[in-house]
Amino acid sequence: MEIMVGQSYKITSDPLNIVLNKKYFKKDKEGNVTTDEAFKQIGYYNSLHSALEALIEKEIKGSDAISLDGLKKHVDVVKEDIFQALKSVKPIK
Repeated sequence: MEIMVGQSYKITSDPLNIVLNKKYFKKDKEGNVTTDEAFKQIGYYNSLHSALEALIEKEIKGSDAISLDGLKKHVDVVKEDIFQALKSVKPIK
């Protein structure tokens, strides 16, 4: 399984877990950020629901919102990214 959620997250799986991954840009030998993208595993969960809840929680904690209204708008964007990602998943027949 590999599901992109927005531009920054990817949900994958291994035989035992649902894995939440976050995109980052690699650095060269001098420590300069390159244009090469990669994903880092940031959490392991027992269900897709748990992984998506954790993604929302991480976004809330990492938000730079200065008001509840700003935070609500940020969470709404994250939820919309999740909704769009789940719409793209094809059912197993």
